[in-house]
Amino acid sequence: MNRIYYFLTFIAFLFCLSSCELDNYSGPDVAVSGEILDQDGVPLQLEPGSSNMRIKLEELTWVKSGSTASVTPQYLNVKMDGSYVNKKLFSGKYKMTPVEGAFYPYAAAGDTVELNGSTIKNFTVVPYLQVSWVAEPTVDNSNYIVASVKFKRNTIAGVTAPNLNNARFCISTTQYVGNNNYDSQLISGTVTVTNSQEGQTLSFKTSRAVKYLHTTYYVRVGICCSDTYKKYNYTTVKTVVVP
Repeated sequence: MNRIYYFLTFIAFLFCLSSCELDNYSGPDVAVSGEILDQDGVPLQLEPGSSNMRIKLEELTWVKSGSTASVTPQYLNVKMDGSYVNKKLFSGKYKMTPVEGAFYPYAAAGDTVELNGSTIKNFTVVPYLQVSWVAEPTVDNSNYIVASVKFKRNTIAGVTAPNLNNARFCISTTQYVGNNNYDSQLISGTVTVTNSQEGQTLSFKTSRAVKYLHTTYYVRVGICCSDTYKKYNYTTVKTVVVP
């Protein structure tokens, strides 16, 4: 009986050795980076964090021609200044598509990119709106932060432009300011915006006076349309120093 036990134990030991070979497959060491640009070549102004737009990444290396196999995508995050970078990818052929942003849908076919070493890949999209400063933010005599902007709607032939939805005055004591990061004590909510207000001056004012003196505030305005994602098109970020 003991001999059988030892024999089975020895067989199990040999099986474990044969199934524990060293994994010598190279790790992900390919980098891709770039910018999301508007139709004028200007980097897109975005909000911080995971609620931002993303780049959909689908590896096509193992997909044979004519195959109907589905590919599970991964997503790359994009920074506030419209740039992105990922240094942990495997080399190969990928389909890359900007998605979930405040811009007209990118071509469904995406862009096919060969990633090997370090690759720079920029994307050009057409944002729904161009939001620009009319009067840059400042502090008035009563210690309220005030500013004004205007917007221009972009169009694409044959594509219906989404209607305007709302605008938000965004203020924070950090540079990471946006619809998902603002001082709710200074901002009471969103303001309804309509298509007819294109080109008009939209004025904003904090709902209360700022209470922290000698403080730098980061300010921007975002305006969103009524599309699927309701993401915001933004002005650049400006700073206001409360004396």
